[in-house]
Amino acid sequence: MLTVFRFSILVAVLSFISILLDPRIHEPAGDLNTTVVILNWSRPFNVNKIVSEICKNLFDDVVHSVIIWNNNPKPMSFENNFANASCPKSRVQIINSPDNLYFQARYMACAQATTPFCFIQDDDYLILPEIVRAFVRRIGDNSASTSSIHLQPPHEMLSSELRTVVINETLHTTFAWLGYGTIVKRSRVVEFISLLDHLNLLDEQHKMADNYFTILSNEIPERWFDAGIELGGGQAFTVGTEGEERNNRHIIEAAKILESIISAGDVASTSLPYVKVQPNSPLLPTISRAPCHGRLCVFETSIKLIPDEVYDISVSSISDMLVLEKERLKALGEQNATEYLNFAPSNAVDGIRDTVFRSAENGKHGEYVILDLTECHFYDRLQWVLEVGAHMGAILDRSVYESSEDGVNWHAWGKRADCSNALDDGLRTSRVMSCVISAEKIRVRYFRMRLLEDVEYKWEFHEVYLSPIQE
Repeated sequence: MLTVFRFSILVAVLSFISILLDPRIHEPAGDLNTTVVILNWSRPFNVNKIVSEICKNLFDDVVHSVIIWNNNPKPMSFENNFANASCPKSRVQIINSPDNLYFQARYMACAQATTPFCFIQDDDYLILPEIVRAFVRRIGDNSASTSSIHLQPPHEMLSSELRTVVINETLHTTFAWLGYGTIVKRSRVVEFISLLDHLNLLDEQHKMADNYFTILSNEIPERWFDAGIELGGGQAFTVGTEGEERNNRHIIEAAKILESIISAGDVASTSLPYVKVQPNSPLLPTISRAPCHGRLCVFETSIKLIPDEVYDISVSSISDMLVLEKERLKALGEQNATEYLNFAPSNAVDGIRDTVFRSAENGKHGEYVILDLTECHFYDRLQWVLEVGAHMGAILDRSVYESSEDGVNWHAWGKRADCSNALDDGLRTSRVMSCVISAEKIRVRYFRMRLLEDVEYKWEFHEVYLSPIQE
């Protein structure tokens, strides 16, 4: 078996040779600042579908190239697996691994990339092109301090939130998978690989790198809600009790390593790559985000999804992260947990009126929702459409509607929402109201609805979107 160290050297040498000999490396990248990294184990048909979508939709403006790391002993080739994918062969790289390197393969692949960002995903989810674009714009935004953004379905988001540990000003961390779709700065991946080598971890720990990535960073990464499009098929890596126990074992080990690093003191800590010795994370989650489906935008809200008292439960050691999750889940209660899973923010921008984003508590003064277009646009005339629950009239009437080019300076429209019952397949329903706020001659990136006082009703959004009016 090829050891991790020897294989790392091999990959580095091959990468260096490819840079010297491969003419595509020297092509002007322009805005093509992202490399997509896909792991294949048992779903080659899914990988073909994913790569086809990327080549068709993202090769002109976002994605420079695709790296497919094949952990399966059956070799893959462009001719046999991707000839029908409408991709230029020069921009698709296939690495047939001599061993199954599990999760660490995605980091080794990203380290070989020549772009500043890597978009990482597994072979069982399809990520919409507009979501990848939103990721790239967000992580490239100078105002965003995050070094990775993780897409998570609601059940994974809840787990990640409840595992969040903040101990004083020195330890701020949680766990989040990368396979649902993650954008990450390539420089951080290189630092992470360097850290694992520096720590002299075992081969198994290297292979289970996903279980260490977010925890060892000692910062709480940005995470976006999205249910994703499951492709299924094949054989999953984590199956049953044995798989869960393996994952939990490595999560706890990662927590112990981080605790050991931080407790060793400033001198020892600052000599290591990747670990943030002065984390800058909020004590409680303050913002929730979800990417739009079918259009390029991000839904953002300050509405609380988990009561503050749940976060009052804490631990003195991050190695108790999994115990903390169980205790907080118990405090949250079954009903609140079910509502969290069923009424996530992503439901407001998934293009499906039947799904709902609903707050856990009644509306409070200062809470807001924002639609971020990711860049400025000029509109002659447009409508901001809010499809909401019928009881939302009280919240709409007590809110101010604002727009901004930079997210700092806001302009109040001085208008109220014009509402009517929504039409659903030709049938009028009183369950959903369609509310419109209109504007003319406006240059804007952000739209915000902000509540001016406490209200005895919950927020409830079925869909939120912009509708430009053609002259």
